[in-house]
Amino acid sequence: MPKWAIIYAIRKTYTTTVPTQGLEYATAIPVKSYIEIISAIQALVPTLSFEKPIFATFHDGEVHDPLGGGAYAFKDDLVEPVLLALINDEASSKGEICPWADNKDKKKYAKRDSETNNDGGTGLTNPLPTRDIIIHAGVQPNNSPHAGTLVVFCYAFSFARSILNRMEATVAHTDHRLPRVSVEITFVDTAPVNSHGIEIDGIQYQKSYRNVPGALGTFMADYEEVLSILSTWSNIPFTIAFQSDFFSQPIIPSLLQYVIAHHDILGSQLSPKYKKLALRASCPVLGCGLAEKHGRLNVYNGFDSSYEDSTMDSTSSRAMVTFHCPHHGPHFIRISEPAEVARLEANAPVRNLIRSMSYLLDTGRHHVRITGADYAGMYQEVFLYRPLAVWSAVTGLATGRTPHILYAPLIVDWSGAKLSKALYIDEGGYDVMKLLGADGLLSYAQLKSEFGGDGEEGLRRIWEEVQRWVADPRKLFRMFSVEYLHRVIVSGRHWVL
Repeated sequence: MPKWAIIYAIRKTYTTTVPTQGLEYATAIPVKSYIEIISAIQALVPTLSFEKPIFATFHDGEVHDPLGGGAYAFKDDLVEPVLLALINDEASSKGEICPWADNKDKKKYAKRDSETNNDGGTGLTNPLPTRDIIIHAGVQPNNSPHAGTLVVFCYAFSFARSILNRMEATVAHTDHRLPRVSVEITFVDTAPVNSHGIEIDGIQYQKSYRNVPGALGTFMADYEEVLSILSTWSNIPFTIAFQSDFFSQPIIPSLLQYVIAHHDILGSQLSPKYKKLALRASCPVLGCGLAEKHGRLNVYNGFDSSYEDSTMDSTSSRAMVTFHCPHHGPHFIRISEPAEVARLEANAPVRNLIRSMSYLLDTGRHHVRITGADYAGMYQEVFLYRPLAVWSAVTGLATGRTPHILYAPLIVDWSGAKLSKALYIDEGGYDVMKLLGADGLLSYAQLKSEFGGDGEEGLRRIWEEVQRWVADPRKLFRMFSVEYLHRVIVSGRHWVL
């Protein structure tokens, strides 16, 4: 149908069925006419753009938060179940000493455990954790943070604040000292720089952000600004860490000893495509920095496949991993050398497994991780919980304990696909968001420019929205559309609740 005919159909239907007083009398329109008008509009809209068609959808503006699953189980409170889980961890690990603790910390932990009662060590009617609590989140710093990342950050600080508020209320008018609550954001600076990847003989090689001069610093200022603002608003301290900090932990060599000793089984579990353990190390030759992406050419020497050392305090001096550079040949890392281990990289499933092991063995602090809901379900069951169960059974470590993970709602487009970084989407994939004025959700830098001034208003609206979700936990077990957030964040108006 020609554009003029569509417009004529809309005008004819509207003028012949709606009273002149206005749209407040729209109920006078017959249902059939509604359908005709909507159909005509839907046919018209794609013709308005010459380069790329856009499409119109309609809804009633009502927001539903139906109960079911997590939304039903935690509809009234999410903080209390987490606090109880942390208390149970303290009870189950009482007497255990953090494997990498120095003598001073060992004495401190022993004293703490000896003074801890069944009530969580507080003497209160409602027990509380006695160990410091760290709320973790991670991010690849390869773009200015988009709305999905900002939601995760806001969730981390808001939940940390909620935990602290709950504990402060519990100990009010007493002299009990509360554990410290903080947020830690880990930057995955080992993520690949897409423009520096190559493939040779079917093997993929990458350069990570930390190995490409200037790449890591491109967007760091945006992240640091966001985290500083959220820390101020929540009054929760934060730290940042990088992958070298993670692999520099004293416990990591012993965990690597186990993981690599079982690399055949874990490789098949954690990498269904290549069946290899995706450990990497960049070529140490100055100016190179290439790393074999999937660990397909790795050679492992000196690892005992029957390794079952439950003390986790020894690492074979012979254990080493040999990596391959397509230009400079083999190079290796000795597991007994901390400075060399700090150079290691791992893909997301391997990193997630080793990180979770280290959290479970840390009897000095509690660790709660917040990540996107796309990592829930089968991803964690296959890549984390099953390998952890075997590890615990083999070593006798962390018996009965599992990681504490909260999942942030995904921000999705019209089709239900999550809002992603522009570099993971086909060229021009989000052009329509710019056309509709929603591109502020694509990056913090753009969000700031939408509001002018110090640019904090857009972030504040996201922060306030996420705080509403934490206060009403039903909202944490669903997704939110770009259109929903556009109205709430960019336009500053709420939908019908």
